[in-house]
Amino acid sequence: MPNPDSPLRRHLGWIIALKLAAILALWWCFVRDAGVAVDPAAVSRQFAPNPVSQGAPDGQ
Repeated sequence: MPNPDSPLRRHLGWIIALKLAAILALWWCFVRDAGVAVDPAAVSRQFAPNPVSQGAPDGQ
């Protein structure tokens, strides 16, 4: 059974903790207040540029 106090495990733990802190700091500084305004009409035009009219098919 490996030693739970091994230097490698402590070293990797500190590296992971520092990386998580750096990612959190970057998110807090640059992404936290970012927002995207969405216009429902523009989204519907993007996904259905030529909507099919409801009703009977042609020729019936």
